[in-house]
Amino acid sequence: MYRVIAVDNRAGARWFDRAAKSVYARDPNWVPPLPGEEHDTFDPRRNQSLEGVEFRRWVLIRGGAPAGRIAAFAPAHRPQIGYFGFFESPDSIDAARALLSAAEEWLGSRGRNTCFGPIAVTARDRIGLLIDGFERPAMIFTPYNPPYYRRLLAENGWTPEIFLRGYGWDPGYSDPRGVRSLAERAAAESSITLRPLRLDRLSEETRVVAGLINETLAEAWHFDPIGEREAAEMARLLRPILDPSVALVAEDADGPCGVALGVPDINWLWRRAGGRMWPLGWARLLKWRRQVPQLRIMAMGVARRVQQSSVASRLIARLLRAGMSNRYRLCELSQVYEDNGKMTRILNRMGLPPVRRYAVFTRQLEG
Repeated sequence: MYRVIAVDNRAGARWFDRAAKSVYARDPNWVPPLPGEEHDTFDPRRNQSLEGVEFRRWVLIRGGAPAGRIAAFAPAHRPQIGYFGFFESPDSIDAARALLSAAEEWLGSRGRNTCFGPIAVTARDRIGLLIDGFERPAMIFTPYNPPYYRRLLAENGWTPEIFLRGYGWDPGYSDPRGVRSLAERAAAESSITLRPLRLDRLSEETRVVAGLINETLAEAWHFDPIGEREAAEMARLLRPILDPSVALVAEDADGPCGVALGVPDINWLWRRAGGRMWPLGWARLLKWRRQVPQLRIMAMGVARRVQQSSVASRLIARLLRAGMSNRYRLCELSQVYEDNGKMTRILNRMGLPPVRRYAVFTRQLEG
């Protein structure tokens, strides 16, 4: 009934791109990828994360049409570790087994006996399986999948390794623990100042952001530092959508010491356009690009020298206040590792509720 073919030409790549549509055809919360997004992900000339990473893709075929897919990644700097990602499957144990087996056999042939997923290329990219919080569409650069995927992985021998959360704010959030007063008290007691990201110096600012994230997450699970070429690519991708009022940098006497990077949720815009550029999608995007009501805090970094200060709380509080005073009516801070005690304590103290939960699964391969 099912067969799996490797992607080794343009036709296979097109089938790989089309496979997700068959899974989500009736899911109103699915947001299709932006045009060219997945093509660029697998193009080493455009995706610097692929440097030193060997990869392979497969498509699940049923009745002569794509019905599922998977990709596997073998990073050179982690010689015994393999990742799988871009997993899409119908609600069938056999279909999932066929896909997972293809990835497992390929990774095993390269000596990768400990495997994790879903991970798209590296643990800095789209990471984890959504296991709680299916009520609304995923925000930009976060995973989304049907609820049955967790069962498919479990039935095929994959078990949870780590968990991550997304924290939310919406108009029902009533600031029960005094986020504003907390930030104001902290600001009065500190010489650290906050400012918007400077768009006219974005390349330089992006290097600062990358450096702070690298310093903050140096000991995080499977974290790979952001290189200069990746930082430059990040600047190129984010320039059209950045809103300086919700992209903040903290500074002390020694220079930048913290960052909170909020970005308008382009997924909302893409859904409004119907997930299509033609015939009228491009016009709708132009019309609505300044009206996006949703915001994702996609990165935070705090230098070690100020990690005992209140700068993280101040950045979050300032960003939320800016979002409330502007057009944003929904905000999500994700993805936060559940074992990140400092950040989870800050968010719990501020009263921000968890709204999504993700899991990265693992499996030991025989031999």
